[in-house]
Amino acid sequence: MEQSATGRKSKHILQAVWNWFLVDKVFLVAFIIAIIAVVFGGFTTRFFDYKVVVTVFGLMLVIAGFRSTGLLRYLGESLVKRSKTTRQLVRFTTMLTFFLAIFFTNDLTILTILPLYLAITKEIKNRKSVYIGAAMIVPACHTGSSLLPQGNPHNLYLYSFYQNAAHHGGHVLTNLEFFKGTGLLWLAGLILLNIACQFIDNEPLVIETKVDKFNKLETSIFVILMIIMAASVFGYINFYLAAAIVAVVVLIYRPQLFKGVDYHLLLTFVCFFIIVGNIANIHALTDFISRTFVGPQAAFLGTVITSQVISNIAAPILISPFTPHAVSVVLGADIGGIGTMVASMATLIAYKVIRMQARGETSGFVKYFMIINASFLGILVVFGLIIVSFVA
Repeated sequence: MEQSATGRKSKHILQAVWNWFLVDKVFLVAFIIAIIAVVFGGFTTRFFDYKVVVTVFGLMLVIAGFRSTGLLRYLGESLVKRSKTTRQLVRFTTMLTFFLAIFFTNDLTILTILPLYLAITKEIKNRKSVYIGAAMIVPACHTGSSLLPQGNPHNLYLYSFYQNAAHHGGHVLTNLEFFKGTGLLWLAGLILLNIACQFIDNEPLVIETKVDKFNKLETSIFVILMIIMAASVFGYINFYLAAAIVAVVVLIYRPQLFKGVDYHLLLTFVCFFIIVGNIANIHALTDFISRTFVGPQAAFLGTVITSQVISNIAAPILISPFTPHAVSVVLGADIGGIGTMVASMATLIAYKVIRMQARGETSGFVKYFMIINASFLGILVVFGLIIVSFVA
């Protein structure tokens, strides 16, 4: 009887581990490829970027803390309450998403804003406008989060990677170069989103929504921690020290936030660092990639296209060691997250949220997601090519 109980417990543990691997397909694929790379090519830490892994971990704790304060939901509910027309609701939602994504990353912003938007628009009869408004949240997240290095994981990785000229054979990426590229893309996104909002039907709207309060003391604590992490990104504070401060404060104050860290994403970075380390030893492949991404436009388009297939996390990690065109890869990853369902984790999250909260209307939402994302991708690629032609 005891052996039977032990067997069931072991089976349960193995099933839990299996499910943990299956829940994130990008991580699973990266893990399998990394294992194959190690078996056939050996293990190397040549391209490991400890700053990225440690900094992303610290930022995840801070962002999870902000979510627990209720601040983001408070901002969303406050703007919704002021909406008098459908167009105004979509504009407020889109702009809130755009500006929140600058500081809170696209994943958290979508997890906060999209469920709120879906809940308050259930009774709106004009479903086409509702579908378009939901679809615009995705490009709003990607263009909004493109501004700062800590706005999303791939920006943080590329900002850190291109700080070391030995990694890529080019010059060190300066803050001015980074912000010239991302700032122009951010501005283009802001203008394009506002223009798109003008096509939403301007029907009168009455929404009854309660504005919940947020914890001001907790918000103040996490604002300070966010400033510490931002300072570490720009090199004003040692990143190990910054992450340690955040971890200690969270451990004492809100230890449950450690459960909210996306450990799959952290391990995905590690897997791709291992994969790139092995690819670097295959000279025929590296020579091909280097020749393909020889110019800023080619590096930009290559990153955009590759992101559509393997996500905008994997694409820049694989491409960056073989091209010195930092701004091109940054903008390619930012824009490349818009498009297919697998282009970014944020897009997959949006799809999962819709499947859970709008079961009977999933096809309607997906239809306009495809139309809106394809439109924004096409227009932003043109903007991106113009930007990298003058900045990169």
